[in-house]
Amino acid sequence: MAERTFLEKVGVLHSSNAIGSARVWEVRHLRNDPAIPPLIYVVESDMGQRFLLGRGISGRPKFNMIRYIAKSFMELFFEQLKEKDLAQYLILRDAYPFDLQYAAGNFPPYDLLLLPIRFIKIEHFDKEGMDWEARGQHLNGNFKGDTWLIPDITVASGSTITFFLRNGLEHHLPRQVYVFTACGSLEGIQRIYQECQRRHVELIPVFSQSIFEVSKVGDPRGSPPGNLFVVSPASITTQDFHERAFDRYQGTRLCSIGNIGESLDDPIQYSIHTLQEMQVLGMDPGKEDWTTWTVNVRDKKFQQRVSDLNPSLLEYFSPAWR
Repeated sequence: MAERTFLEKVGVLHSSNAIGSARVWEVRHLRNDPAIPPLIYVVESDMGQRFLLGRGISGRPKFNMIRYIAKSFMELFFEQLKEKDLAQYLILRDAYPFDLQYAAGNFPPYDLLLLPIRFIKIEHFDKEGMDWEARGQHLNGNFKGDTWLIPDITVASGSTITFFLRNGLEHHLPRQVYVFTACGSLEGIQRIYQECQRRHVELIPVFSQSIFEVSKVGDPRGSPPGNLFVVSPASITTQDFHERAFDRYQGTRLCSIGNIGESLDDPIQYSIHTLQEMQVLGMDPGKEDWTTWTVNVRDKKFQQRVSDLNPSLLEYFSPAWR
């Protein structure tokens, strides 16, 4: 088995925020692979770690975490962005909690002016293996800006952003595209990079905490491949965070985030799906800190929902909930 690569080996510290709660790693020429962007940034932060370790967090608390990560990104990168002709492209609906507009308001001139923003609606997806096939796109307004900012909470296959760029770059060519992601894969960024290379546009990916490898195996509930988990052999993060994630997820391949949309919109269903994955992976319920979960797993109504779906699921977890 190949030796695991840690961020400390391939990156150098680039900058940090004023109070030291977030810092940026700069990774250049990763693996000397021309298919990988020559410059990658990874933001290491307390909130980024909590987000990737907080599989049991959902609803408003998770939404707030995503907003905070977006704020830290703007805080760390605004100096190199402030003189540029910026435009943000927000791909709805999954990216809306990651909107950089609020975070940009802490920095002039966007304390008085709005960050130029265009909303993108991708109409339809067909999932085939790890890929999303996008069909149809709506844009409010025209394409503009020499530097495009594209925030997306999750970048797995990269199909959504690639589809947007394939269409958008036909209308306007920026000099740079920044892709900000709270949980992103190298494979997805490589796909996006191919589209940027084709149009001679510089791509600068900004990851939070880890450069993930996309799982080639579907999640334990039978969903298609595309899981993002820190303990994957090819995922790149700091040694300390890898050890924390290995302990948190008991060495299993539990996806670090699950279904983001479901976690925000339906915390009960999301939590039940998380329990299903934990059971299939054989995680020990007695080692889970249930006090960190947003949903009260000891609530009788919740346990009834679990039992109605699968009595064996309640039987598996109930001893740890007494």
